[in-house]
Amino acid sequence: MKKYLLLIAFWGLVKTVIAQELSSFRVKYLVTYDESNKTYTAWVVPDYDTPNVHNPDTEEKGATAQFTLKVPAGFVLSNLKDIRGSWDKNPAKLGQESAFLKAGLSSNYEYYVIGKSANETNYGAFKRDEPVALFSFEGSSAAEHPEQVQVLDRNDPFIQIADKTLSLNVGNSFYSRSGQRPAASALPLEQFAQPTTLNLVLRDLAARLLQSEGVDVLPEERSLITYPSPATTLLTIKYFSEVNDAPVVFDLIDLKGTTLQKHRLQAKKGVNTLLLSIDKLSSGSYLIRTELNKRIITKKFVKVE
Repeated sequence: MKKYLLLIAFWGLVKTVIAQELSSFRVKYLVTYDESNKTYTAWVVPDYDTPNVHNPDTEEKGATAQFTLKVPAGFVLSNLKDIRGSWDKNPAKLGQESAFLKAGLSSNYEYYVIGKSANETNYGAFKRDEPVALFSFEGSSAAEHPEQVQVLDRNDPFIQIADKTLSLNVGNSFYSRSGQRPAASALPLEQFAQPTTLNLVLRDLAARLLQSEGVDVLPEERSLITYPSPATTLLTIKYFSEVNDAPVVFDLIDLKGTTLQKHRLQAKKGVNTLLLSIDKLSSGSYLIRTELNKRIITKKFVKVE
């Protein structure tokens, strides 16, 4: 009982902070599932870079954050491991209490409210539209319904019911140095915008990078983004990995099928960038082929003098 009262006191405190205005530097939350090791990862996806006008550092730092998951009833979260920040290893699970059910909340779902220690966390460099991993976890029924483990939407009725019936703040929140103007009297500004999906994140990233190169039509396959095309001396490749140290092989091939370059890499968790020198290639069309996320992906590009 004492622990529950402490949770209520903590959330009540956070609630007074969240009432502040929204920041102009926003973030989205994302959850992915890696089938190979049956592990979920929680991410933050910024819509800004560091450094910026509010934060002169190359790295983002912040204290308060909360990450709430909506899961199928009966799902049990386990083995939560920190990646960036110190997160609650035994988070509160709510949703089946009589107060929620009487208020009309569906009994088909439960909610894990995962708070981060208020100690300042170094999240590393932030790049627009590139996910940054916060923590990983496992869960029962993962193989059956991994897609049903979601980030709580900011309009989910659970938020209003928890506030009205128990005075609890259960919504997602994120605060960092970039989220507020650098002044001693500045109030923390909420940065959380909304949940997102990996497909949407890669779509937005591809759209921004390719459209900046004058490409109007986005490719169907966005797990591997190559630009510019045509290219002259350097080709940039961006790709996403859900795990650390994943072996990745890139082959640069001509249209006759001859491998001209081979690059063996260990991917980091998140968005990776590879720069290929192509200045010695003759003008013409070439292919980049890789095995990524257990699929063979091939992209065509054009080299010009």
